[in-house]
Amino acid sequence: MKIVIDENIPQAKDAFENFGKIILLNGRKITNEILSDAEILLVRSITKVDESLLNNTQIKFVATATAGTDHVDKDYLSSRKIVFTDAAGCNSYSVAEYFISAILNISYKLKLSLENKSIGVVGIGNVGSKVVRFAKELGLNVFMNDPPLQRANGKNGFVDLKEILNCDIITLHVPLNMAGIDKTFHLIDEKEISDLKPGTILINTSRGEVVNNQALKKRLMERRDLITVFDVWENEPLIDFSLLELVSYGSAHIAGYSLEGKVNGTEIIYNKLCNYLNISPAWKPKYPQIEKETIEFDNDRELCQNLLKTTNSIYDIEFDDGLLRDGINKNFEVQSKHFDLLRKNYRIRREFNNYYLKLKSPTEELINKLKTFRFNVFNS
Repeated sequence: MKIVIDENIPQAKDAFENFGKIILLNGRKITNEILSDAEILLVRSITKVDESLLNNTQIKFVATATAGTDHVDKDYLSSRKIVFTDAAGCNSYSVAEYFISAILNISYKLKLSLENKSIGVVGIGNVGSKVVRFAKELGLNVFMNDPPLQRANGKNGFVDLKEILNCDIITLHVPLNMAGIDKTFHLIDEKEISDLKPGTILINTSRGEVVNNQALKKRLMERRDLITVFDVWENEPLIDFSLLELVSYGSAHIAGYSLEGKVNGTEIIYNKLCNYLNISPAWKPKYPQIEKETIEFDNDRELCQNLLKTTNSIYDIEFDDGLLRDGINKNFEVQSKHFDLLRKNYRIRREFNNYYLKLKSPTEELINKLKTFRFNVFNS
């Protein structure tokens, strides 16, 4: 059995080499010709899986080691009776922790108290539900928007997008739907962008096309009165570097790139392939030891200040922002590769639940808050 695998799926060789002949390739270089005699295809988000890729191949099983599936033509796979599976939820904590880093760094830089600020969370799925939980612990007033969930469960605390646009902070966690009742392509379009009040914090970690990038650039060029955090962009990897110059923080679609987030994706599709082949799973992922897993947490100061110091020692969004901005003054040929190289060569980043916080005289309330962020807590 021949299996073609995106080389950026972590630990793929160890996980899948016993299934048959494996071919590891750059996801953008997986072609119809390469797949002609393959049966299994394992991808990440940069490989567009559709008729042009799979026509006249022997592919029977396709999996993406990502939560998003907009790069896969699921209707076509279904018509060909090709089994498809994804890794929904694999990197949800990673993205939620990226949000924490972004909002804490912004509040510190702007000397902005988060207490009682309003936040609109658009999309309450695997990621959005965690962002809601974290945001409440930061003292934010949370408003939720998710039309599919609202239709399924009733009003139940949901508000429409118009009300979300009035919030102090807006964070987007929706799939990319190009059409239909739940279309999210340019969900935040020219009108929505023009309606945002000065000082609004807009965060997009979903898909670049959810926000009209050109309309946002126009607003920021005319009046730079929005605080913007963009991890995803239209036309990746050929992103608009002139827009990057205008946003507050930018990164190369790596919000979900914690080691756990990526390896979870591998493990999920590994187990699903085992189930498809009716064999017992035997592989388990390997995680390296963390050098400094114990962190002193000074609880004498305000929570957000203490959290910022702690979370920045684990993951600092400014570092990824700087890496992406290194491409601003490069020529076009270098820029066209810069984005993908940052993703391919991304450093090891671990999630909060791997770290132990040492506290002095902690209160029960503080302990519970830190545990909500998944830290391990003990008294010094």
